[in-house]
Amino acid sequence: MLVEGRDRGKTKYRDKCQIFYLIVKSCIGKSQTKNRLSYYSSYRRLNYYLADLVRLGLLRFDETQHRFLATPKGNEFVRKYDNIIEFVPSLKSDYEI
Repeated sequence: MLVEGRDRGKTKYRDKCQIFYLIVKSCIGKSQTKNRLSYYSSYRRLNYYLADLVRLGLLRFDETQHRFLATPKGNEFVRKYDNIIEFVPSLKSDYEI
């Protein structure tokens, strides 16, 4: 997404790994609907991301409630990613929710 004018400096580009991290982190401890997770990406792209995260075992989908929840493997992914962010302080502002 490219923003024209004075807001141009505020635009941030996120790679797939960053978006995976943010989605899984938001699903730790509480289940999230697809609508709430659409904050992190366009709805069309989010469908691909969620399918990948479920396939990788980082999220699970609760069929009865239609919500996503982080798995233990997802919790471990977030913990390790947090360690990387902590190691490189310049990245901290890019990963704050």
